[in-house]
Amino acid sequence: MAKNTIGQFIAALRKANGMTQQDVADRLNVSNKAVSRWERDECAPDLSVIPALAEMFSVTCDELLKGERIMESAPVEKKEPRVEKQIKNLVNRTLSGFKTLIWISLAVAVVGLVCMFGISYGFYRPVIGFAVMLLFEACASVIAILAVSRTKDVKTDNELFEMADDSLVSRFNSTLGSLSFAAFYAIFAVILASLPLVLVTSDYVNSVVTPYSYLTVFAGGIALVLALGWLKCRKPYMAWLSSGELPQKQSEPIQKSRRRMTLVQVLLTVIAGVLFVIAPYFDNDPNETPFLYTATVLIGLACLLASIISFIVFLIKTREERKKLLIPGIRNTLLIPSALIVSEMHSMGWWHDPGSTVGQRYESWHTEYLWYALALAVIIFVVFSLIDVLIQKKSK
Repeated sequence: MAKNTIGQFIAALRKANGMTQQDVADRLNVSNKAVSRWERDECAPDLSVIPALAEMFSVTCDELLKGERIMESAPVEKKEPRVEKQIKNLVNRTLSGFKTLIWISLAVAVVGLVCMFGISYGFYRPVIGFAVMLLFEACASVIAILAVSRTKDVKTDNELFEMADDSLVSRFNSTLGSLSFAAFYAIFAVILASLPLVLVTSDYVNSVVTPYSYLTVFAGGIALVLALGWLKCRKPYMAWLSSGELPQKQSEPIQKSRRRMTLVQVLLTVIAGVLFVIAPYFDNDPNETPFLYTATVLIGLACLLASIISFIVFLIKTREERKKLLIPGIRNTLLIPSALIVSEMHSMGWWHDPGSTVGQRYESWHTEYLWYALALAVIIFVVFSLIDVLIQKKSK
């Protein structure tokens, strides 16, 4: 067994007493670099410092110069409980301060939401309310980031964490990840819940969506998006915060088939929607249906039919694990109504002036149908993604 050096012995005594190099340096009126050089055996302490070191660590000068205790077992047993207690106190104190800042961040985020709804429905100024809400959410984000940064610095910079057992480290990482995710997620939820108040407008100045419309039209979709985000993002965030790396998923052949099938079906549906929108441009004759108009509509319908056929082809082609293609395939097929809704966005017609025999063509755009189609597509993706996540959690 190799004999301990003076530097190793000093480092062991310091850690056993729960002290940092800076603590030792302050007690001896030297620099922390000097203490670091002692522990690395680059140099030895001066003879004038030896008695102070021995008194600080409750050892004799002979034991310090020899690099080991004469009666090592008994004192170490007395020191170990003290170190464990110091580690627990450090963890509890750090987590207590972290929780306080997180609760402050959550409170500021909630105040921002109250201001948004209060200003919108009390004074009919949703834009001003949104600006005030963003100010509160920015403050909440800064507080949450500061809390996470300070807590992580204690974990990485304090040497006592090196001696902490796995249960303490696990509790520390779990609390840090779950509470910080809750804070950032609450800020995102407040901003998402506020968007309908500023995006949905009417011809009236300073108008705001009614509470009934908000609860019946938007609340369900917002809840679905938030539920999906919680299930999808919580574990990757906690893994990244504890290890600094995102969990890597292995690429399976079935995953590639799902991506290819989704790409084909969504692309065909989008092409069909575009064709339905531009089809009225080819309606140039008020008395008969033009060939190009009919051909454009038929090609769009053929694209929707091809989307369904491609789903069936992928199911037949993938003999193993067809169930994993079933849910995304049905989801992509249900996007077809979105393409049909988009077709109502653009229309053309003919009208006759009573004083003229020449027909006049008019063109009208109804952009709200585009938003209806996008909202339906988003709801479909969110619902089926949520179903997919729940199935994966159940299979595990």
